[in-house]
Amino acid sequence: MLINKDLVKYRFSKSLNSYDNTAVVQKEMATLLIDKILTDCGKNFRKVFEFGVGTGFLSKNILDKITFEEYYANDIIEESEFCIKNIIDNAKFLAGDIEKIELNHKFDLVVSNAVMQWITDVDELLFKIKNCTTQNGFFAFTTFGEQNYKEIKETTGVSLNYLKSETLKEKCEKYFEIISYDENVQTLYFDTPLDVLKHIKQSGTNGIAATHWTVSKLKEFEKFYKDNFSVANKVILTYNPVYVILKLK
Repeated sequence: MLINKDLVKYRFSKSLNSYDNTAVVQKEMATLLIDKILTDCGKNFRKVFEFGVGTGFLSKNILDKITFEEYYANDIIEESEFCIKNIIDNAKFLAGDIEKIELNHKFDLVVSNAVMQWITDVDELLFKIKNCTTQNGFFAFTTFGEQNYKEIKETTGVSLNYLKSETLKEKCEKYFEIISYDENVQTLYFDTPLDVLKHIKQSGTNGIAATHWTVSKLKEFEKFYKDNFSVANKVILTYNPVYVILKLK
């Protein structure tokens, strides 16, 4: 599915106030990514660049555990500048779509949490990151695998084009050495299918398609979801986090 970046921007901007309390998996991913960076890349860097900073899950962890001289941050949502500067007051903020903005610096560490699944052209972005990474620099990111939100895909037919692990690895290996690659599957439990929709909306991850929910559509969604994805009086939603550490060849 072709990603509508305007819709993505709108939905994430609407969820800024609810994201921190709702995006529990993304918060955990940020913590685990930092642990992997400390293990595989070290903790001392001169210039760090984070794209897709959002409300600053990853930024908070970086400030606590990594030392740096300069911090550059990017997000498609301009309001994220206020979030990031409340965490790292001297951060240099670059507003805009990471696929379109110019990057005129070289970074020792490029990081991103739960953003790559929204990228239209992964090959082109990897090439871009390669060109702004210092020799022996690192690109560490998280994304989601093909099992992510599989219940939503089966119920609505709508899904991001989550890459298979083999495909993502092949793309990364064109420009980088893969230092580590890990993924897992996590299941969240909700009382009702409508709670699932509310969770997705409050985390801003509903920016895939502009679905117009009528009463009949909601009833169909509820019935299908309950019939197919119920476990012990709850309904489930699958997450498939992927953790990647790359080093410039």
